[in-house]
Amino acid sequence: MLPAILKFFKGYLKRFGILTAALSIVCLFLFFAAIIPANAFQTAGTFDYSQKYVGGVHLEMNATSEAYDASVPRNAAGEKLKLVGTFRVTHYCPCTICTFGTGITASGKKVAVGMIAADWKVLPQGTKVYIKHGDALLEKVVEDKGGAINGNDIDVFVPTHSQALAMGVYTAEVYVDPETVLP
Repeated sequence: MLPAILKFFKGYLKRFGILTAALSIVCLFLFFAAIIPANAFQTAGTFDYSQKYVGGVHLEMNATSEAYDASVPRNAAGEKLKLVGTFRVTHYCPCTICTFGTGITASGKKVAVGMIAADWKVLPQGTKVYIKHGDALLEKVVEDKGGAINGNDIDVFVPTHSQALAMGVYTAEVYVDPETVLP
């Protein structure tokens, strides 16, 4: 690469002369001086606070941290979420294998995507929860409960039985909005 640049510059000098080349260099310097703020080099790398939104999760960084901290999820309003605990997450559908087949939740609503079943002694009906799964933060609402759902268990509604099987069972951190009062 360098030999090609030197060859170009040598041909440029031969063709246009030393004065033109010197003026070109001065013009380039003035151009870059005009577009780069005077304090850009003094402030580069210093910061007090910044936020970054990645994969559904707000990440925060301050002057004391070296890198982004993915363990500080935030809701849409930018508020830090409150950790409830680590939960066992399963999946269910409206079929007769997963439910009684009525398609109605314990809260009386028709089952729909975005609903979860939980132990109402841990997460009461109507509680908006955030399930941190990998880099994603899944927002769900507690609308159902089940006989097999006790303590730190969550059952996420999905439309089909094949999806319920494919999603499997995993553990995840569960958060709620900071103003949520839990039993």
